[in-house]
Amino acid sequence: MSSSGRFVLALFLVTLTGFISLSYEILWVRLYSFVSASRAWAFGVLLGSYLIGLALGSLWSLRFQGDGSEGRGQQELRALAGFVGMANGFGFLVVPVVSWMVVWIHFGWTFPIVVVAAALLGAALPLICHYAIPPDEKAGARLSYLYLGNILGAGAGSLLTGFVLMDRFTIAQISVILVVLGFLLVFGLDYFSGKRGRLLAVRAGGVVIASALALVASGPLFDGLYERLQYKEDYDHQKRFTMVVESRFGVITVDDDEKIFGGGIFDGVLTTDLSPGSWTIRPYFISAVHSDPKEVLVIGLSGGTWTQILASHPQVDSVTAVEINAAYSERIIPKVASSKSILKNPKVEIIIDDGRRWLRRNPERKFDAVVINCTYHWREHATNLLSKEFMEQIRDHLKPGGIYLFNATGSERAAKTATEVFPDTVTVLNNVLSSNRLLTFDRERWRRVLSDYRIDGQLVFEPDESGQIDDIVSMIDTRGDREIDISRRILSRDQILEDTKDLEIITDDNLGHEFESR
Repeated sequence: MSSSGRFVLALFLVTLTGFISLSYEILWVRLYSFVSASRAWAFGVLLGSYLIGLALGSLWSLRFQGDGSEGRGQQELRALAGFVGMANGFGFLVVPVVSWMVVWIHFGWTFPIVVVAAALLGAALPLICHYAIPPDEKAGARLSYLYLGNILGAGAGSLLTGFVLMDRFTIAQISVILVVLGFLLVFGLDYFSGKRGRLLAVRAGGVVIASALALVASGPLFDGLYERLQYKEDYDHQKRFTMVVESRFGVITVDDDEKIFGGGIFDGVLTTDLSPGSWTIRPYFISAVHSDPKEVLVIGLSGGTWTQILASHPQVDSVTAVEINAAYSERIIPKVASSKSILKNPKVEIIIDDGRRWLRRNPERKFDAVVINCTYHWREHATNLLSKEFMEQIRDHLKPGGIYLFNATGSERAAKTATEVFPDTVTVLNNVLSSNRLLTFDRERWRRVLSDYRIDGQLVFEPDESGQIDDIVSMIDTRGDREIDISRRILSRDQILEDTKDLEIITDDNLGHEFESR
């Protein structure tokens, strides 16, 4: 092969190398985001492991770089083809192997696997460059072109895999696609090394067989993947999720107890049922403090049950639900009996957008109530929903006397932050309830609303269940009682301030709880 032909082939190979390497990284980002329940530090450790692996792979490649003689170079390139095949096979196994390891050990101990996989993948680029670029006056220019090709391939891997493949295929299917591309890379290296005739045909057959084996093996290897990653030491091979939805936004799972999970962590229960002591009481609570909630904003749709409850409120005229993950409304809610009717409810408008961005773009929109069932306060990006700056945005979108109800998931700092932004704030169970005016509780009004509540035409409480309503609304009479069970506890602003006097508020700059040790 001429030097120019060899260079063109090398350009294609390094571009493919970049695509495969970054695509695997995208898969591993999803893997560790899910298994860690989106802990903020997990991505940094993964990225560090990946980069360390690339550096070690580049350093290790020196052992394979010969003296540049033609015969020795082709011989070593044939060895490289086998090496790259092994690297891609190892990269294919990272996801299922880690999923089995976390059943026995903490996921943090599995990052060395990423280092090894990245090292194997990372050695290919410098080796291909070494064999494709002769040591002449154009070596620098050729090297820059090859690195540009690798960068373009890496960028395509991030974009195509992250935004297209992940929206159409499962992590198992994408892994098969990548390992097959890796085996094609092996075939390219074989061709590059000068193999022809029978030897090349044998290696081509090997590539086909290896690809077929990867396809067949992917079934048992990835079976129960997300159950292992989510349940870890509590994994039971007989228990399977009733729904697993993978998209470019992330992974949503639903178990047979109607619990929904987003990114490997509890997201809520797919029920609108209300009974004494039920945590479902929180979205029903708005009538206890607001006399006439007509317009409601919900940020975070999830399984849609809170939106269903709010849209069914006897006084509510409209609910605007802003959700960043389109998979909830497109692929989950249509299958959820308790909430699927919101998709056809004329009172409900579902908008796919980032909540903060939507608020910023719609400064004229004002609401009687804003409700957010926030994720756990220690997850990455949770600060975006708990910071002082975000609460100030919410305050600016409330009508006079409007209320803001959000799930603080036990964060006392979030509760204190709300006291800094709003004139009045209380806690309701693990939620924070704030208003731009003094909050007043009306037991009888709340009771009347609950008596009239209908969801999908059915009364939430039948006439003979008035005793249950009385039990529920009686929690107003015990507000301020620290000894009462948290499922009925209401604490005042003064009590919040007393409990949080030594705590710092959450801001966009301090990132709240995100990097606390857990």
